[in-house]
Amino acid sequence: MTELDVYNEALQSGLYQKRTGLLGKYDNVRCFWEDAELGLYLRPYLKRLVARKKECGEGLHLLDLGCGSGDGFEFITTINDSKSLIYEHNAKVIEPDMLKFYQGIDINDGLLGQAQAIYGNKENMSFIRSDFNDFDLGADGPYELYLANYGSLSHNTNEQTIELLSNIARYSQDGALIMVDWLGRYSYEWQTLWTKDLEHNQWMDYAISYIHSDGGAKQSEVICFPLRIMGRREVLHIYRQAKRKAGGVITLRKLADRSSFVGRHMDTAQYNPCCQPLRRVVNSLFEPGLCTNLDEALVVYVPGDGFTEVNAYYQRFADCWNYLVTYTRALVDGGKLPEALAEMPLPLRRATSVMKGVVRAAARIKIGNARTSLVEPQLGYCLRELEMKLQRGQGCGHGLVAIFEVVK
Repeated sequence: MTELDVYNEALQSGLYQKRTGLLGKYDNVRCFWEDAELGLYLRPYLKRLVARKKECGEGLHLLDLGCGSGDGFEFITTINDSKSLIYEHNAKVIEPDMLKFYQGIDINDGLLGQAQAIYGNKENMSFIRSDFNDFDLGADGPYELYLANYGSLSHNTNEQTIELLSNIARYSQDGALIMVDWLGRYSYEWQTLWTKDLEHNQWMDYAISYIHSDGGAKQSEVICFPLRIMGRREVLHIYRQAKRKAGGVITLRKLADRSSFVGRHMDTAQYNPCCQPLRRVVNSLFEPGLCTNLDEALVVYVPGDGFTEVNAYYQRFADCWNYLVTYTRALVDGGKLPEALAEMPLPLRRATSVMKGVVRAAARIKIGNARTSLVEPQLGYCLRELEMKLQRGQGCGHGLVAIFEVVK
């Protein structure tokens, strides 16, 4: 093999491709906001489960429903322990030898091929082409962890989801965790679809138009497919039906909104012309070496007529978001700090305190660009924290996350 052949082989591996967190499926928002937020929601319940399994000298078994390229494996093994100290090099909730078996299920051959290419050499991982509604839960079970993230259950009817959740509850042992999410009914991204007629408006025609970031594809050329949109009331209905069918052995532990102003269709404005490209801006906050125009991070929320409770959440979040951005910009520029809001919720007060300390520390750093490496990423984290603390699990986000526990 010649030197040229060696480089060509490296190129074909894909490892020589230029990567950026500004675009694509695994952009910065996905990694530092969405995945991290899911992990933070799951962490307290996962830590409790891991502690019980350790006491028994047992490992964990994970079933990833709609696994795609095996994303659930990376997600679950990168959740950090909240009590870890700064000097600890390994602060994961699930240590490497704790996950005994991972089973991924998907109907997409292309995605499964990617998963095999990435993880095919791991003996404790397996991938199967199947509709997860038809999968035999008792074949290799029981499992202690079940994931169906990023809208996997939005492909299901209510009846399919009730059947799936009740079957998981029956087959699983005490303490098993189920983390799922649907597309949020009241996402600002598709405000034009908001309705109070929940019986006849359960689905939306969803387009993955955001992958055409260069605008190369026309709107008419993007294929749409139906996905279930869900609000709190609808999730609670499914939960009660599944609980009844499972004999009462499943409990809803958490219901939370995810990606209220940073969902992927914020940038396309395909379903709401009032959307701003805030995902692009937040991607920039997390991007090393890139200085962000903070004026572009300010939210101009346009309310939807007739949805008082939903509008109240979004407006409060937008007010807190804008205050934090304006406060941080004033700290960085040395300008006058904004007047306090009439209501300064505790999460906002904490966020401003954090940013004050960060900017002060950044001013003392003489290596590199402290704004792009320290201030802006921390602003991104504080905005994420605001969402987590202010959200109310109404379906006011790109995703509506539910965490269930089997209790026997």
